[in-house]
Amino acid sequence: MKRKRRGKRGPLMIIISILDTLDGSDMNKTSLSYKTNLDIRVLSKYLEFLAERDLVRYNDYVDDDTYVGKRVSDPTLIRITDKGREVLFHFKEAIRLMDDRCDLRDRCALRRYAD
Repeated sequence: MKRKRRGKRGPLMIIISILDTLDGSDMNKTSLSYKTNLDIRVLSKYLEFLAERDLVRYNDYVDDDTYVGKRVSDPTLIRITDKGREVLFHFKEAIRLMDDRCDLRDRCALRRYAD
């Protein structure tokens, strides 16, 4: 039996996936690559894009006293910023408005129109 090939994710869904994964906890690039199912080179380009817009931040830019972690000085850890959380919230809200039966993991609202 042949498996039906799923379509490729668009840039918006990749950005949502990265932000959603980072919303749970800080992680390094390799773990993020596995969890978002992205090649490390592609992920690096998206992280650069997100960092330029202050949506994610590497730990070498820790500038607030509220963030305390075991490896705070480790520059390889990436975390979502408050601005990134706000953008993620609005993305999720837009998906819910398009189709209230779908969530971020299901992506049926966006997948239906991508084919």
